[in-house]
Amino acid sequence: MVVLRVLTAVLVVASLVLGGLVLQSRQEDRAFNSARADALQAGRQAILNLDALSAATIDQDLARVLAQATGTFKAQFSKAQGDLKELVVSRKTVSTGKILSAGVVRSDSDTATVLVAVDRLVKDSTNVDGVTAHDRWKLDLELRGGRWLVARLEAVA
Repeated sequence: MVVLRVLTAVLVVASLVLGGLVLQSRQEDRAFNSARADALQAGRQAILNLDALSAATIDQDLARVLAQATGTFKAQFSKAQGDLKELVVSRKTVSTGKILSAGVVRSDSDTATVLVAVDRLVKDSTNVDGVTAHDRWKLDLELRGGRWLVARLEAVA
């Protein structure tokens, strides 16, 4: 009788431990999937922000891109934004992007690599009807202060 009670107690404890491990694993999976989805959304939005430039709102447009930037990309974009602003204003450019597809290539709890395919329509003083560019981007994102920011941006063929 004592052996049966001990075995029952061991089984109950083992069941509770196993249940706790399963619950913890599910919570970790949900957190991972949520972070992955957030990184993907941030990558998509970063490309839309980069493609949404207008001579009329260029200062706000550039600020929006910089707000989603960190690291190498932030340094490069900060350095180039003066030339970009001059080009957009002088040509009276209006551009918009349309995401065709996007996916997470790699991710962990605080970094992710996202690929984004986008069609960018650019209208300006030289092309009033607009020209569509088919762009493909690789974004390396980092989680900083609860926000996914673009650390590196690379055009891919």
